[in-house]
Amino acid sequence: KVELTVQIAETFEQRAHGLMNRPHLADTEGMLFVSEEETFQSFWMKNTLIPLSIGFFDKNRKLLEVLDMQPPLGPVEDSHLPSYRSSQPAKYALEVSLGWFKRKNIAIGSVFEFKK
Repeated sequence: KVELTVQIAETFEQRAHGLMNRPHLADTEGMLFVSEEETFQSFWMKNTLIPLSIGFFDKNRKLLEVLDMQPPLGPVEDSHLPSYRSSQPAKYALEVSLGWFKRKNIAIGSVFEFKK
């Protein structure tokens, strides 16, 4: 069992801002993006300073896939930023430090639970 402290981004504004301008993300921290329904998710690294891994989860909180995301190497116009898109509809997206899912041996099909 792996525990992670997450900041939850559930409003449009929180999701739009994400982890922008954050200089560091501890291996025990992440940001969980919550959508109202399962849909194809798309993320970019605008103003993001640290490399991240993102896991996409379905409505049952089951891990569907993991993508690695790199920050831009310099100033880039928004239209030239790569988009990281889920290959299937997802309800949750979890951003963590690059390689976190591998380091914690969290495989596709793993399920997360909320702890208060």
